[in-house]
Amino acid sequence: MRSIRLIWIGKTQEPYLISGINAYIKKLSHYIKIDSDEIKPAQYSSGTVNQWRRQETENMMKKMDASELNIFLDQNGERQTSKGLAQWFEKQMSLGISRVNFFIGGAYGIDKSILPSGIQYLSLSEMTFTHQMVRLFLLEQIYRAFTIIRGEPYHNY
Repeated sequence: MRSIRLIWIGKTQEPYLISGINAYIKKLSHYIKIDSDEIKPAQYSSGTVNQWRRQETENMMKKMDASELNIFLDQNGERQTSKGLAQWFEKQMSLGISRVNFFIGGAYGIDKSILPSGIQYLSLSEMTFTHQMVRLFLLEQIYRAFTIIRGEPYHNY
């Protein structure tokens, strides 16, 4: 695996999240190329939640590449431990996957009904977090996974 790309809906608003996201992207640059791709959110002033969710999911799908591994974050997705995520990354690297794309939906989530079959889903927790916080949490877990792979002391157990 040569790179990881995070695709998310909308700008990150909170300065503390922007700072944290930038810090983890910088830390990860020592291990792997990491990019983020921001997609403009739906116009929440007109339409319905279902329409907004569908529009945003359709726009995310335009960023999918069938030759790469595409993973959507979803509260009901597969749950991993930090060590399990590290093992998963190692497996993807051994399989020769060129890039992993992580998709983070907007404020109203994703419309799974329009996604192609076979899409993988990952859950960071059974708890609900804002879509903006998930960006930072995912980056931290990716960083943790790479320190586990390298046997570095960041992961304490």
